Amino acid sequence: MDYFIVTNHKIIQEIKKSKYFKVNLGISSTIDKNGERILNDKDQFAFDYNKAYKTTIYSQGSIGNMQFYTDYYIKENLMAVYYNHEEFPIKFDESKVKENGIDSFLGEILQRAKNGYEEIMESKRKSNERNQKKSGDADKLFNNPGSVTYEDLKKYMEKRNANRLF
Repeated sequence: MDYFIVTNHKIIQEIKKSKYFKVNLGISSTIDKNGERILNDKDQFAFDYNKAYKTTIYSQGSIGNMQFYTDYYIKENLMAVYYNHEEFPIKFDESKVKENGIDSFLGEILQRAKNGYEEIMESKRKSNERNQKKSGDADKLFNNPGSVTYEDLKKYMEKRNANRLF
């Protein structure tokens, strides 16, 4: 999966110091269509970001499967890491970069984003399991009458009413 990282110009300049960074001259953010300027949808992430935040981001380059963009309206030392359509804001730590290097810091960021995504997926899975348990079991009334819940009774009544002839 690709990682998309949006940050300010100052942080991008630090990232460009990585020996693995490949400069991307980018593409135009708008195109001419029938004499009218419209958003360019060739870079789908930049297009979606523009729609969501009403601002234009500029492609700067890549390192492996990480794509870097500059948003000139970000003034804080923050990086927004996007992984599988989930956003993870991460504070840029200059001391860690000076101590371990930019490549180590970027690896840590990717790990944090991946762990955050796994936590989100786990919580969604648990939420789905809870919702399925709440749906009730119509047969529980006869199979295990001691543990019948209100949801089970509702399901039984729905099933009984569906089987009526009139």
